Amino acid sequence: MSAFLPDRISWENWGELFLDVNRWRPVVARICATTAVTHAGHVEAGFPGGCAVFVVERQVVVKLFPPMMEQDFYREREVYGLLDGRLHHLPRLLGDGVYHDQIDWPYLLLEFREGEAIREVFDEITPANRLAIASELGVMLRILHDTAVDHVTAFDPSPAAWAQFIALRHTNCIAELRQKNILSEKVVAELEIFIRDIDLAVKRPILINADLTEDHLLLIKRENQWHISALIDWADAEVGAPEYEWIALWFGLCQRDGAMFRKIIRVYDPGWQLNNAFLDRVMAYTVLHRFGAGIIEHVLGQDGRPSILSLADLREQLWGNLRGKVTQMPCVPRT
Repeated sequence: MSAFLPDRISWENWGELFLDVNRWRPVVARICATTAVTHAGHVEAGFPGGCAVFVVERQVVVKLFPPMMEQDFYREREVYGLLDGRLHHLPRLLGDGVYHDQIDWPYLLLEFREGEAIREVFDEITPANRLAIASELGVMLRILHDTAVDHVTAFDPSPAAWAQFIALRHTNCIAELRQKNILSEKVVAELEIFIRDIDLAVKRPILINADLTEDHLLLIKRENQWHISALIDWADAEVGAPEYEWIALWFGLCQRDGAMFRKIIRVYDPGWQLNNAFLDRVMAYTVLHRFGAGIIEHVLGQDGRPSILSLADLREQLWGNLRGKVTQMPCVPRT
C-alpha cells in the first residue's frame, strides 16, 4: 500500500497536514471504499479543529484522529454509542476503524448534517429565536446529563477521577494565568486562594460535552427562523461536574447572552438558582477549565482590556451579564 501520510506526527507538523485536502483525498477514498458508506467523489475540508475532518459527497463526514488524540477517538466513539437514539440532533455514527499508513489513524464515519455554525449567524438571530434555540438546548443537555455512565470504558466515571482532574488543573491554571500576564499579581493571588478554598466535590459525576462552543452547534434556517441541525464534536467529552459544562456554553455558544443562558438553565432544571453560590462555582470552573486562561484572555481583550483590580471585578466582567451586578465574593479562609 502506498504511503500518503508521514510516519511521524507532532503538533508542530500537524498544522500543515490536517487541512491539506489533496494529501488526504486518497486516504478518504480508501476508507470509503473499504467501508462502502459512500463513493468518495467530491471531498472537501470540514471545519478546522484538532482532527482532520472531511465531508464526502455532502453525505458522510470522515474524521481522522492523529496519534496525539487517540484517547479522544475512544471517547467520542463511546459517546455516540451512549447517545444513539437519545439525542435527535446527534449525527449518526456510520462506522469506525483504523486506517494504517506507516502509522495508525483511528477514524469515525459520521452522518453529514447541513447547517451553519452558530458563530456565523449569531448576530442574525432575533432574541425570541435565541430563546427558542435555548429551550431546545436545555432539553438536550438534560438528556445528555441523565445518560448512564456506570459501564463506560473510555472514561473513569468515579468521583475520585474527576477530583484528580481538578487537582491537576489546580496545579496548572494559576501558572497559565501568570504566563499570559493578563491579570495583576494581586488578582492572581486572590484567584489562587479562591480556588483553593472553594468546595467543588462531586458525589456523582455526569456525562458532559465539555466543549459547547459556538463552532459545535449547527443551525438551519426555515421560514425565517433558525433551528438546531446538529450538535457536533464530542472529542472533549468528560464525566464530571455539571458546572464545568456551563463554561464553554456561556463564553462560547451563548456569547454571554444572559437571557439565552438563563433560558437554557430554566429548561434544564427549574430548581437551579443563579445565585452567588452558583456564580462562585462557575467562576472557579472558569479558572480551572482546561482552556480557562485562554478564555479569560479572550474575554478581556474582547472587552477592551478593562481595569481589573480585584477578584470581584473579574467575576463581574466575566459573568456579570448573567444577572445584574454581583459584587460580593465570599471566600472562607482555611483554618
